[in-house]
Amino acid sequence: MNSPARVSVIIPTHNGAETLGACLEALQKSSQPPYEIIVVDDASTDQSAQIAEQFDCGLIKCIKNIGAARAKNRGAQFASGEILFFTDDDVIVARDALEKVVEDFADPQIAGVVGLLAADIPFADFASNYKNLWMRFSYARLPRERIGVFYTSLAAMRREIFQAHGGFDENYRGASIAEDTEFGQRVWADGRRIVLDARVTATHSKQYTLPQVLRTDFLRARALTLMRLRKRGKKFFTSVPFFYQVAVADIFATLAIFFCAVLFNNVLLVAMGALLLAEFYALNLAWLGYLVRKRGIAF
Repeated sequence: MNSPARVSVIIPTHNGAETLGACLEALQKSSQPPYEIIVVDDASTDQSAQIAEQFDCGLIKCIKNIGAARAKNRGAQFASGEILFFTDDDVIVARDALEKVVEDFADPQIAGVVGLLAADIPFADFASNYKNLWMRFSYARLPRERIGVFYTSLAAMRREIFQAHGGFDENYRGASIAEDTEFGQRVWADGRRIVLDARVTATHSKQYTLPQVLRTDFLRARALTLMRLRKRGKKFFTSVPFFYQVAVADIFATLAIFFCAVLFNNVLLVAMGALLLAEFYALNLAWLGYLVRKRGIAF
């Protein structure tokens, strides 16, 4: 009988002292203990490195800030387990998350595994819950088999496949925006099998303000648009539902028409805008219904 695959957990952190301790504590309480935990301190100016040193984990200290893509690649270079499990310093993995990952990799045809964020978070504000629920909703809609995304808040890949595909593209600088998605696209386009396992869960302990949600989503949308343009003529996979992509164009058209209606005092334009607004809500019925089920109509 083969022994379970060894899992190397890689955590990039930049000023993550507020949540890093809870992240590491949860990993060390896993029902399937990680073979090793590697924290890459990306030039933090807080106590992140000191917190990591209190746990049984490897610590890589970067003298200057190198960004999420490079930090994750550095961690992977030092890892010795057969499975690379990527997570963030503000993610609290479920006790059995690594156990489920190891079960998945018992199938030699599986190259990577992506998990789901839990619906509940330790914050009550609208922005944080909206962002977290959107991430869960959009990923939960994906098929289990052969997805083309690699969401590194909660994702694992065979080390030899990660190395064969060159790791994350280090041209993506700064905070994590789309380097994980781009990597997943490459692995998927190569015919490798990445699966979504809803049993692999974690709580995302990240609190957002509304401006942070808007800024993050704008940057991600921009990065995905540029990625799609670069991959013209090639297969492209996204977790963003098609109805939502259409709805984004719809709402901007609605705003433009309402502006013109006010500017020219045109009743016909008001009616057109009202029809487009109704279409916007119709397109988003699945998403809005999900929000109602999870947080109620008032939300």
